[in-house]
Amino acid sequence: MVLSGFSSFADGRRDQRFSTAGFYAVEGSPRTVANFNPGWRFHKGDASGAEAVGFDDREWEAANLPHGLEILGENASGCRNYQGKAWYRKKFAVNKASSHGKVFIYFEAVMGEAQVWVNGKEVAHHFGGYLPFAADVTDVLNANGKPNVVAVMADNSNSKLYPPGKEQNKLDFTYMGGIYRDTYLIETGPLHVTLRELSDTVAGGGIFAATLDVNGSDAEMEVRTEVAKTVPRSWTFW
Repeated sequence: MVLSGFSSFADGRRDQRFSTAGFYAVEGSPRTVANFNPGWRFHKGDASGAEAVGFDDREWEAANLPHGLEILGENASGCRNYQGKAWYRKKFAVNKASSHGKVFIYFEAVMGEAQVWVNGKEVAHHFGGYLPFAADVTDVLNANGKPNVVAVMADNSNSKLYPPGKEQNKLDFTYMGGIYRDTYLIETGPLHVTLRELSDTVAGGGIFAATLDVNGSDAEMEVRTEVAKTVPRSWTFW
């Protein structure tokens, strides 16, 4: 997968000047992880219809992620920060998508409540600003260089639906807002390790390692890996 505007080296390595958060390139692996941080548009406040592909965001502020809603002074506690909706939009193109593979957009965190649309279709609705989440965009993505639009609504209003669950004026800290951690575009092959954020397995998904026993210089470990196959059952892998 190649993103327009995504830099790479002459030997094929990708420019990863961002937190990899456990996503490490493995030689020969069909999984690729692209930096999805640059090239966003930002609007502080609500914007009716901003999830639509044809929405005009040319007057919005240019932004790269991670991004906060505003810059405040050193002693900016006491509920001086903005609370409410904010919008982000990004246009991107994917030159090639592998057959039968999966494509995900991965967010390390968006403060508060987040809704995500790709090409006008909602692909994720997440509550909570401290944990990552992901969206499977395989079926809504335009490949082969055609344009795509991702829109994100982030709302850091007071809410009992996610931590901390109290009004900010009753807390001894300030929680800001926006897409304040890194984002990635992930492509997998037809046989892939699942993302824990999208797995239907309770306390599962991805790779889980546990230490069962430690005795001197020896240790017994259990490693569980959830693998998904996105091809017909008749296909086999070796």
